[in-house]
Amino acid sequence: MAIFAGKYKGTIDDKGRVVLPAAFKKAMGEMKLEFVVLEQNRRTRCVDIHTVEAWEKDVEEFTKDLNPGTDPEDDELMDDYFDNFVTVPVAANGRINIPGELLEYAGLVGKVVFKGMRNSIRLSSEEREERRKVSDAEYLEKLKRLNERKKHREQ
Repeated sequence: MAIFAGKYKGTIDDKGRVVLPAAFKKAMGEMKLEFVVLEQNRRTRCVDIHTVEAWEKDVEEFTKDLNPGTDPEDDELMDDYFDNFVTVPVAANGRINIPGELLEYAGLVGKVVFKGMRNSIRLSSEEREERRKVSDAEYLEKLKRLNERKKHREQ
């Protein structure tokens, strides 16, 4: 499975097309890159790009405890969950077409940023990335809180 890391700039053209950064295409290596799954990320108002393989694993994990056939709430949750995804083809040069509703949702126009998020690639507007910048002190404070949560779980 591909591991994505790093941050790269790109441009979405007026038809909603964008080319995956070479480093991410390389990370996918031998994988058949015929399709990717785009996710409307409701936590961050971005678009997350998943390989089909990684997405299938995520879906399996998400649905393993659901019983939509007998539980109406589970059925509704699955319905809501799958509304967030669309599968799109990948051109030979790594170009993908982002559907208009995802472009609008995430405010993706012109300059964008691709960010490796381990098993997926986050695609966001350059403006959003600028607003999100954190100082070294803020980052270190977040790491400290994470370590405290880990210690608490281990007790």
